[in-house]
Amino acid sequence: MTPAMRELGQRLKAAGERLAGLPPETPLPECMRRIGEEALRLLEGRKAPAAILFCYDPEQGGLDPASRVAVGKTGELTGPDWPRPDGMAAHALLHRRRVLSWEAPDIPIHPAKQAAGARSVGCWPLLTAEGPVGVLYLSCREEHPFTEEEIEAIEAFTGLAALALQRARAMERLRQALDRATRELEELRRMDHLLSARADPQEVLEAILRIALELTGARFGTLRLVDRGRRRLVLGAVIGRPLLPNVAPELDLDETSIVGWVAVHGRSLRIDDLHTSPWASIYRPWLAGQEIRAELAVPLIGAGGEAEGVLNLESPEPGAFTEADQRLLEMLAARAVIALQEMRLLRGMQEITGQLLHAGREALFARAVALACELLQASDGAIWLIHPEGPPALAFATHPTMAGTAGLAEAVCRARRPLAFETGGWALAVPMLDPAGAVRGVFVVHSSRPRTFTERDQRLLIILANHAALAVQLAEHVRALQEARERQAIMEAFAAVGDIAANLLHRLNNYIGLIPVRLEGLREKRPALTEDAYLNAILQEIESRARAAMDAVREAMVYLRPMAPRPIPVLPCLEMALQDLRIPEGIRLEVVGLEDLPPVMAGEPQLALVFFNLIENAVEALGESGWIRIEGAAGPQDVILTVRDNGPGIPPEIQERIFELDFSTKRAPKKLGFGLWWVKLLIQRFGGEIRVESAPGQGTAFHIRLPRAPMDPGGTPSRLEGKEGASR
Repeated sequence: MTPAMRELGQRLKAAGERLAGLPPETPLPECMRRIGEEALRLLEGRKAPAAILFCYDPEQGGLDPASRVAVGKTGELTGPDWPRPDGMAAHALLHRRRVLSWEAPDIPIHPAKQAAGARSVGCWPLLTAEGPVGVLYLSCREEHPFTEEEIEAIEAFTGLAALALQRARAMERLRQALDRATRELEELRRMDHLLSARADPQEVLEAILRIALELTGARFGTLRLVDRGRRRLVLGAVIGRPLLPNVAPELDLDETSIVGWVAVHGRSLRIDDLHTSPWASIYRPWLAGQEIRAELAVPLIGAGGEAEGVLNLESPEPGAFTEADQRLLEMLAARAVIALQEMRLLRGMQEITGQLLHAGREALFARAVALACELLQASDGAIWLIHPEGPPALAFATHPTMAGTAGLAEAVCRARRPLAFETGGWALAVPMLDPAGAVRGVFVVHSSRPRTFTERDQRLLIILANHAALAVQLAEHVRALQEARERQAIMEAFAAVGDIAANLLHRLNNYIGLIPVRLEGLREKRPALTEDAYLNAILQEIESRARAAMDAVREAMVYLRPMAPRPIPVLPCLEMALQDLRIPEGIRLEVVGLEDLPPVMAGEPQLALVFFNLIENAVEALGESGWIRIEGAAGPQDVILTVRDNGPGIPPEIQERIFELDFSTKRAPKKLGFGLWWVKLLIQRFGGEIRVESAPGQGTAFHIRLPRAPMDPGGTPSRLEGKEGASR
């Protein structure tokens, strides 16, 4: 090895080490300059050596003139020395090998380089396994060519240079992507600020369109919303003057227009020239005196994957919109959908909240389900309510098939978290939690088309579900308040009636009670009267009827007197009622669980009258055969009593009326003639409640809830003092 080769080898090794040691954050132009400097070190001793580098642009399929970097004594250029289509660089890249001016006289040196003094020029392609990354020109002002040793050293060097350039280009792309993402993030933040500052729907639509124009530099645009029920695209906002007089406020939701095509297919469309087919045939001009050549239309994709609207920009310049414009507009469209959803949700919640105290529970459920279906692009919805004594009950559904989501509702109740499953469609269910965290029900939405419910979908449905739970809780509170007021009114009424009854009983006792006393005195003073059998029988009947009348009045007045509930056992009250009832032999009476029940807070004769009424009603419904079952079960705070029969049942249309005051016309013995109204009234006086469960042909059950008697520290019922009416 000659000393010259040894020296070139050392230079080459040092150049490779320096290139490999470049920091990753080295900018691309600086990396190219360092490559040029290291190449010139290999040509030390040459006259005025110079190095020029260009980067290869794979998207354009050629060298990028703007990437030019020159190092050394290039001389004064009289014009640009950009690579020519048939020049040395083109041949070097095509054949993937060097081109030397003295070996290829048919490829002349670039005129600009010759004018600057270059006499010998070599062009090396910078190649990697992935393809070309650039070219390296080396020139000097000497006529004789580079030596073989120099050429071999440069050949080895270009491999190192290509790797360094490839790494720098990759880092440059990462920096550009990061810068672009940062700019886009800033734009998104600006979008959020601009959109969140508006609550009016029209202002939101106009803000979305205005932001789109600012992002792309366009001057004209429209925003249309999808009305899927009518299959129309409704004009929501427009910017651009002057408009054509016949600008369409609505378009068909089909492929007969560009925005319709975008809405139907649910994907963006960037058209560089509207004069090309097939767009020229379906473009709908809406600007007067302005020829439009380029269009960019982006769909607003909702939660279910379907378009909720189309954001459309237009320009008179061909190719006015870039890929970056499309990307920014798609990001804006995604954020716009969220803004529209939040606006609709907010307005819907305000509407629901405003109706909580005025609208019925079913109306609120209907509005909440309709809002959920609209925001989540769901087909149907349902609300299930939780009952302590049974499985979830369907409270509202948009379609009867939603009854098939009962299993999902039960699973959500057990899991206490959102669940999604696929069964004849796609469903999402979330628990309805009240402010205390108790599960009040389950909110279900169902889609008939394939879709995936996102975390955002879940959060949105949870908001609606919790409002529905609040409606349930509020309805219960309103009902409890109404019942409390009703009980208070009843207690006050009974207190007044009790005073009247006591006064009436006292006066009747003074009048009717005096009859037996007077008859006794008459017999003592006129004994001859008793000797007349006929007259004596009449006097005895008068005395008997007077005493019976007083007994009947006293017994009826028992139920009107003020009553303080006290601990009483249940079974003796039932036995007291059965003593006055006649049950046909064909009717079987079963009593289950009453002997083990704890005492309840009630009045003994009043609870006996409740049993009397309910059993008598069951006997009348059964006729001469059937069965009546009386059951009891104790809970932590209540006792549940059930009087059940296998009779014909109560028609659904009158079940809500059976407890009304004027519904019953019966006047049976031992009752005041008010039917089940009287039963409900007495139970409410105890602090309990009664409900009916019945279906035609499936019998009837009355469920009574009574408060348990409090227990003293020794585990026995407390003795609450209070006056009770006379026993039956």
